Amino acid sequence: MSQKPHFFDHMVGFSLGRRVTMFVILLTVVAIGAISAVRLPLEMNPRGMEGHYISVNVRWNVGVPPETMEKIGIPLEEELSTVRGLERIETHGYKWGSRIELHFKYGTDMDVAYREVRDRAERARLQFPEGADRTYIYKYQPGAEPVVSFRISYDPDSDYYTLVERHVIAPLQRIMGVAEVDFRIYRREIKIEVDKEKADAHGINMRELGRLLRADNMTVASGSVMDGGKKYTLKSTSTFESIQEIQQLPLSETVMLKDIASIVYEPEEAERLYRYNGQPANGISVRREGEANTVEVSQAVVEAIEAIRAHPKLEGFDLSIYENQGEEIMERLSHLIGNGKLGALLAAMVLYFFLRQLRLTLVIAMTIPLCLLVALSTLYFAGETLNSLTIMGLVICVGLLVDNSVVMAENMHRHYQGGATRWEACFRGVQEIGFAITIATLTTLIVFSSTLLIDGKMRFFAQKMFLPVFAAISASLLAALMFIPLCVYLTLPRQRDKEVNHRGSLRDAFKWTYERFFLPLSDFYSRTLQFFLTRRLDLVLLFTGLMGVTWWVATHLNFDSKEEEAIRYFRIDVKFPDKYTMAQRLDYFQKVEQMAEEKKADCGLKAYEVHYGKWYGRFAGFFAPDRVSSLTPQEAIQELFDAFPEEPGVRVSYKDQKSGGGAKGNQKYMHYIRLVGDDPEQLKKVATELKPTFELLPGVDSFLSEDIEEEGPSEVALLVDREKASSFGIHPETLAGTIGTAVRGESLPRFNHEGNQIPMRLIYDEEDRSELADLGNIQIPTEDGRLSTVAAVTTQAFLSNEDNAITRENKKVSEWFGMRLTPGQETGKIKESIEKIKESIRLPEGISFEKPPQVVDDHERKQGMVMLVLSVIFVYMLMAFFFESTLIPLSIIMTIPLAAMGSVCVLKLFNTFIDQMVYTGAMFLVGLVVNNGIVLVDYANRLRARGMDREAALLKATRDRFRPIIMTAMTTIIGMLPLTFGSAVQMGVNFKSFGLVLIGGMASATLFTLLAIPVFYTLIEDARDRVLCLVGKTWRGSSV
Repeated sequence: MSQKPHFFDHMVGFSLGRRVTMFVILLTVVAIGAISAVRLPLEMNPRGMEGHYISVNVRWNVGVPPETMEKIGIPLEEELSTVRGLERIETHGYKWGSRIELHFKYGTDMDVAYREVRDRAERARLQFPEGADRTYIYKYQPGAEPVVSFRISYDPDSDYYTLVERHVIAPLQRIMGVAEVDFRIYRREIKIEVDKEKADAHGINMRELGRLLRADNMTVASGSVMDGGKKYTLKSTSTFESIQEIQQLPLSETVMLKDIASIVYEPEEAERLYRYNGQPANGISVRREGEANTVEVSQAVVEAIEAIRAHPKLEGFDLSIYENQGEEIMERLSHLIGNGKLGALLAAMVLYFFLRQLRLTLVIAMTIPLCLLVALSTLYFAGETLNSLTIMGLVICVGLLVDNSVVMAENMHRHYQGGATRWEACFRGVQEIGFAITIATLTTLIVFSSTLLIDGKMRFFAQKMFLPVFAAISASLLAALMFIPLCVYLTLPRQRDKEVNHRGSLRDAFKWTYERFFLPLSDFYSRTLQFFLTRRLDLVLLFTGLMGVTWWVATHLNFDSKEEEAIRYFRIDVKFPDKYTMAQRLDYFQKVEQMAEEKKADCGLKAYEVHYGKWYGRFAGFFAPDRVSSLTPQEAIQELFDAFPEEPGVRVSYKDQKSGGGAKGNQKYMHYIRLVGDDPEQLKKVATELKPTFELLPGVDSFLSEDIEEEGPSEVALLVDREKASSFGIHPETLAGTIGTAVRGESLPRFNHEGNQIPMRLIYDEEDRSELADLGNIQIPTEDGRLSTVAAVTTQAFLSNEDNAITRENKKVSEWFGMRLTPGQETGKIKESIEKIKESIRLPEGISFEKPPQVVDDHERKQGMVMLVLSVIFVYMLMAFFFESTLIPLSIIMTIPLAAMGSVCVLKLFNTFIDQMVYTGAMFLVGLVVNNGIVLVDYANRLRARGMDREAALLKATRDRFRPIIMTAMTTIIGMLPLTFGSAVQMGVNFKSFGLVLIGGMASATLFTLLAIPVFYTLIEDARDRVLCLVGKTWRGSSV
């Protein structure tokens, strides 16, 4: 033990003897920290928190989802399911091909995963049918999410596309750090609409007409030529100069294009449209480069948008920003920093309450910004960013950073008041406490090493927090050992009789409170400890009973129902019958917009938007962060949902987190059952057979599918008769191309008008392509130049709606059905009875009920428990190493279950959902609660080494360490209060659950530490002595 004081003597001697050096070190830390703070990049989430995702797309336009699933999806799925680190795989079969979505576990190296996916996809390609397109692999990249998104509404009669492209998109693309500007505006195009009857009368088919138009409007590079020793690039050009020139294009000696077609200049036919607050609009998203600073790019984009709004050519255009990631980061960051500042101020007030000396309080409080600057410097040089988790690590440190300095300064001040000189007080203070606070600091840090032995989200969260916490708390130890002795030495008066007795109303109030309440509390603890040292088993029984109650409470914590977070955005989906035209869909949504406008104020809506196309429809609403409404967000959504217009065949659905979704109606009175298996037909059969079982239950009114009008077939497939096509001399590719040109249209080379490239498209007149009967009469050119019809070589097959797409998850398909429940107070009991019935049903082999989605799954919770157990083991091993004893640490470890009492009770009191941050907070708590025990036991051992008997040493240690223990606990608890209750969720992380664990655990551990540790210390030591005595007697007896 003689080596330890010697080491700390050198540290104090350096601190007090090299004051200029210490001052220079201080200035260096401040300067580097300030520069690092300014240069640190800001992000919403740390890199890797999102983005463990890869998708693989393969196009194969057979138009039959079961076939794309069988020939493309399943071979891909089999190969890709062997990729390492895979957590979930989803396989989709569509009309256009197949898509595989791969979701990976946290911590997976996505570069390695990408290479494995690429290799497996190439291997699967060998099994693809002929005609399958190449494989497209998409890997999420940092910065892939938009940093700024805004809507632009415009005058549809203006040349809006050109104006937007030149005066909106181009300026944004030039901003430093912008990688991409995404926008989709349906621009005007020259549409050549062919009258089928006139074209047939003149013997002109669409295939030949398209070839002729392309040949008359082209620019082709034709090599190079020499003239007079100079080289010229040669190009052949034939372009249309005007609309009239297109109209007068000769098709034969007697026929011009205008004779069989009308040429119009109008917006292209939109497949999907967008409206914002009742006006036509379009969305534009700006994405940053991977390493660019989100806040800086966002600010530059917003400034550019403000300048764009003032452009004279954009008069009548409306630009409205609806998502600004940089602004959101700054708002949340300022909120967190505000909580941190408030926590630091409250911690300083606690210090002043106990010390009642302003200079000493300021010296200790100074360690907070100093240590935070060290942490920021560490983040900067490690290449990290300021994000939700690193900021959380910094903020939770605020109350912890003063702990070492409090214990050290208080001990020095106690020695000074006891008669020591300033120099002696500093040396004795470090000698007594330096070893203890070093061990205590290491126990706080070592708990994070347990995260190296687990995987998943828990590891990711803890390790991202570790770096700033490690740097800040390590800096607090160095500050306590080196800077605090120097500062205390300089602030204490040179002569004791010159110590000024400061007076003031606040100081007097604190002194009165301290003497009236704290000193009697200290005396009460001393008397209570003295009592229980003679009645040790009574205290053991008391704690055993409390632990039993805690265990029972722990089994009734909230593991299922997550606290409802602030809803900023919601969407309601609308499915139209296929016969609905775009005009009818617009008419429906205009009624929805009128309803939303009427309820906008009552529901607290900030804005709303509508997306719709030929195959989908969606209404989205946005709540303001500071909304004022008598309705909760969930109630407002339900009121809007119930007010949607009802029309035959139109299905309205809203998917929320609790119900999982369903058809129109109050989601509170609906329940959904999902079956999973391998065979979709068998799943449908089993679902049909199960319905009568649930229909007989009291409270089940009807099944959702019974209330929905079944639609007929929605797709027609033209099946080519290969024998007939071959006999006519028609190639299937020619057939498909001609039909596509006639119905969907064929893109032609662009028309150049005054520098603007205007799209051109060839298509049949709408009257000739809208009816199914028109398809059969489309003329197809044969190989010998004659003409045939589509009907002569094809037959029609109708496909139903359910064939539009097939989805498999983890190699399983699913089938669901929903039930309407009787409205009333017994809904919960009805759902419980449904779940009990599910448990008693024996399903066919290979089919099971899908488990409800869990926010924190069982694997994550097991990982959390493993992390806690490992933390306790590592802390014990570290204390055993430093104390050179396997028994002394056991008395300190007993503070961990004492801390669990408070944490469990507080979590139950606030009905807090047990998420990942609860386990992370508990891990952190393990390293904190043993600190006071270490300081107490180490001091008691030192007193006993000086000759004091055990009981007197324990009583004196408790009396002398009572104030610093209470001070450190209160600074930690008070410092966490603003972070815990200031906001439930900030920057995507639940600070409330984390804070409640620390506050409850620290409170109960502090309350019981001063009683439990001395009692367990004596019990363990007496048990050891008795065991050694028995072993000795047994050994001597056997020797005789």
